Amino acid sequence: MSTSSAGSRTPSRSHASASVGPLAGVSGLSAAYAEGGMCDLAIMVVEARYERVHAALMLAVTASALGQTVLLFGMGAGVAAFCEKWDGLEQPEQDAARQKAGVAGVETLRTALTELEEVSLMVCDSGLKAMSVSEQALLPGVAVVGLPTFLDQAGAARLAVF
Repeated sequence: MSTSSAGSRTPSRSHASASVGPLAGVSGLSAAYAEGGMCDLAIMVVEARYERVHAALMLAVTASALGQTVLLFGMGAGVAAFCEKWDGLEQPEQDAARQKAGVAGVETLRTALTELEEVSLMVCDSGLKAMSVSEQALLPGVAVVGLPTFLDQAGAARLAVF
């Protein structure tokens, strides 16, 4: 685990980190964020209910597909959405019905998000502690940061809370 100058902790096993700007070394951030750029859309996931997590992921993927930079931030129970195993979500059985209806499921959406350069994934360090989730349980590339880092990176972006 490392600490950036902003006091943010990051998992040691995440994707490659950007190497410039005030957040250099904070993994899980796209190059635009590491260079101090702001996002178009900031999404906070504060609940672990399947319906809300799915909606947040759909919004993030859609906005990114439209060329917008997206910051997805898990806080409190919402950190479950950023874990490699998403069995911590409430009502995960709804995923099968979504897929049967031809709608992308949680795993498909999360995979898409981790592959998009316009999307950065973050979780709140206090949320991990409050939910007793270890950094090792997170998806690769998820940055563990404090709320000030999220607010700094969100800037004046539109904010959606799920």
